[in-house]
Amino acid sequence: MNGCEKIKIDIVVPPYSGHLNPVLGLIKDLINDEKYDICIHTGAKKKEFLNNLGIKCEVVLKDKPSVFENIVNTSKQTNIFIYYKQFRSNMALVPELVKELEEKFRERKPDVIIADFIAAPAGMIADKLGIPWISSMPTPFIVESKTTTPTYMGGWYPREGLIYKIRDAVGRFVIRNFKRAVCFLARKELKPLGFKLYDKNGEENIYSHYSMLGLGMKELEFRDDFPKQFIHAGPCCEGFDKNKYEFPDTKKYGKVIFLTSGTHVLWGKNDLVEIAKELSEIYPDTCYIVSFGNYAKKDEPVEKPAENIFVYQYADYDTFLPKVDYIIHHGGTGILYNGIKFNKPSVIIPHDYDQFDYAVRAEIAEIGFPASLKSRKSVIDAVGKMLNKKEWKKLEKMSEDFKKYNPSDVLKKEIERLVKK
Repeated sequence: MNGCEKIKIDIVVPPYSGHLNPVLGLIKDLINDEKYDICIHTGAKKKEFLNNLGIKCEVVLKDKPSVFENIVNTSKQTNIFIYYKQFRSNMALVPELVKELEEKFRERKPDVIIADFIAAPAGMIADKLGIPWISSMPTPFIVESKTTTPTYMGGWYPREGLIYKIRDAVGRFVIRNFKRAVCFLARKELKPLGFKLYDKNGEENIYSHYSMLGLGMKELEFRDDFPKQFIHAGPCCEGFDKNKYEFPDTKKYGKVIFLTSGTHVLWGKNDLVEIAKELSEIYPDTCYIVSFGNYAKKDEPVEKPAENIFVYQYADYDTFLPKVDYIIHHGGTGILYNGIKFNKPSVIIPHDYDQFDYAVRAEIAEIGFPASLKSRKSVIDAVGKMLNKKEWKKLEKMSEDFKKYNPSDVLKKEIERLVKK
């Protein structure tokens, strides 16, 4: 390409905070750099937000403004049947998505495409058009393990010994064959795309063979069997919300605990308030701030089910977390890394998806205590352990290590490498 031309970067990401926010953190240093021409392709509900940041946004599936949120926001805990239903719903959108994205890519002619790890159609089109692409991976361990303990099995701990080697091998076998079964059931939709689940080397085709950027910390990961093109670029949890938020007056309380279950776990919101109520009876001198993570309702008034409990529809992490002492959360990528960023001990109560695996990693790293959603005693006991622990040296060290990462710098180097090819 001509040295005077801008490098065109097209990004495809679903309109979910847990996916879009990490991508924004990844491109943070590129947004206002005249060297780059960036365009994000996502759902309708994020267009205004992105435009306010000065980022070009192309809305996909304009005639279905809530379709992505309707698929992922479940009213009850997910299971294998809900996963399959979500997969089928996503597959129904693929033909239209592929058509739209291919037209837009042919028109814009990007030099590089960045695809969120669940935005598979973008990678397929990039390969078809011969455009190098990068997989953005907020959950690095979603990549299949080849020799280590598999993930998405409900939170398995790595163990030594023959029985656990057998367990891990069986787990990897189950995961691979579950994916094969799902693809077989969706073969009619996949056939026109020419999609194959694995390449000749057994690597997953859903992720880029050019570059995979894991948006997490190597220090939190016990796996060492990632593909050769995988890089631990570092966590991305910068705040891009320009609104001002007011922190409540908590001076009369000894400690402040922040509780959240993120944005997607709709069925788990009321549990947060009930947990806060129970804890407020055990630790009445502690203040509890509950966030439902609903940005659309951020201006609704704060509720107070008890004197020391504040319930917000939405509480901005950058505003609130520096001022609290502890966090109780669901094990989502964003809140977990924000806890590390702000050096806050946590109790992790996994609800769904990758959260069980994050809870395992948090316990091994000694940055928090896991608890079971099905056992309130487990939650109360874990909170007691957290409050009684005097030193958090491992967490302090990891918080310092957090600062050493520069994901944007890694991205720039990868773009330069791929564009020069």
